[in-house]
Amino acid sequence: MGDHLQQLAPLAAPLAAPAEAGAGPRLRVAFRTLGCRLNQYDTEGLRAAMARTRPIEVVGWDQPADLYVLNSCTVTGSADQECRRLARQAKRRHPAGKVVIAGCYAQTRPDELAAIREVDAVVGNAAKDDVASWLPRVLGDSGRTLAVREFAGDEVFDSPLIDAVSGRSRAFVKIQDGCNLRCTYCRIWQARGPGRSRSLQDVLRQLDLLRAAGYREAILAGIHLGGYGRDLRPRVPLTALLETTLAAFPDLRLRLSSIHPNEVTPALLELFVRHRRLRPHLHISLQSGSSSVLQRMKRPYRAARARQAVQAAAAVAPEFGLGADLIVGFPGETEQEFAETRRLVAELPFSYLHVFRFSPRAGTAAAAMPGRVHPETVSRRSAELRALAEDRQTAFADRLVGTVREAVIEAEGSLPGWRQATTDNYVGVMVPAGAADDLPPGTLVDVTVGARRDGRLWAAAVRRKHS
Repeated sequence: MGDHLQQLAPLAAPLAAPAEAGAGPRLRVAFRTLGCRLNQYDTEGLRAAMARTRPIEVVGWDQPADLYVLNSCTVTGSADQECRRLARQAKRRHPAGKVVIAGCYAQTRPDELAAIREVDAVVGNAAKDDVASWLPRVLGDSGRTLAVREFAGDEVFDSPLIDAVSGRSRAFVKIQDGCNLRCTYCRIWQARGPGRSRSLQDVLRQLDLLRAAGYREAILAGIHLGGYGRDLRPRVPLTALLETTLAAFPDLRLRLSSIHPNEVTPALLELFVRHRRLRPHLHISLQSGSSSVLQRMKRPYRAARARQAVQAAAAVAPEFGLGADLIVGFPGETEQEFAETRRLVAELPFSYLHVFRFSPRAGTAAAAMPGRVHPETVSRRSAELRALAEDRQTAFADRLVGTVREAVIEAEGSLPGWRQATTDNYVGVMVPAGAADDLPPGTLVDVTVGARRDGRLWAAAVRRKHS
């Protein structure tokens, strides 16, 4: 949770089909991604797999296209609603284009999506990478296509290699998919299947492709990232993957996506101490600061362990970036339980928080739990946590004024006369455009933070790095 809607920018030039791609006229394709970083990676995988079947040209979502591929999210009801809205919008604007809904929503509620007349195809997660199978059916005149199958119990990791992350200055690499935890509020185990890990060799191949394409920072992502390698034989702990990857790519910076508190181990933190290229930032999948709520959520840790994990990470380095996800209004959440969450947040050095209202999802245990919290109470509690989060974020940003941080120039987030960079500890800084005009997105720089005003950090100086 926590990533917002991302629209893929059109490629600078039409994507050339490789030599083995099937013959036929060039297919104009628009992609749109809802949800997390894994979804963004998967969309790129769809693009790459499609380009291996026939020549394609990637265009913007609002442009005329032969095919509109919407990679969906189903974490919340609003994500489902947004998916349906975008599908209908695409069909209304361009009736001749075929509309495909793929991904998590498609996997969990295929019949619901197939009933929408603007939708031409529903492609679930278990089948979406088999583009050569479903694409001809979608483009033919055979009516609505339903390409959805159940995940097998012995499912293995299978994802196309990608050569770019369109419109992004940092690469996302999926190293793990699926989840075995079955938290009571979550449908991701249904949408993504059982936990499975990418082989170490394939991770290295993927990183090498992206490094060769010019990316200087890569984000390693997974549904249950801390569970990486448990299903591999022999087992490969996440720490071993990081050690090997850092040694193999001495010019690459690595960042981890979200991780559970009980997986913030001494061995992992020791890597941050030894390797400056491992970004000093962790996003903690916390969800609550109350042990009783965590137990009802079926989370595999309690509040004391979360506190210990955050404190240990903060001790690794000055201004170590720490974010967290929190769910407000879980069924049965009392004022005392909410106070425990608020107190935990107030006492720990978070640099930012993502606060979500509980969203009941059909088919989950939490949807049937008694004790639904009144919407006004949820609103009040959300506002309290967001205000507290803003205070924590401001205090963290203030400590960065006067420091020099390594950062990456971003492709987005510009203001007139300024460009945005993201620091190693995951804070946005505005840099003068005049000092960065010749720096393409993804360039590594050293940024001297000069001031904080209008809710942003502003750089006093920026210098390009060459190593």
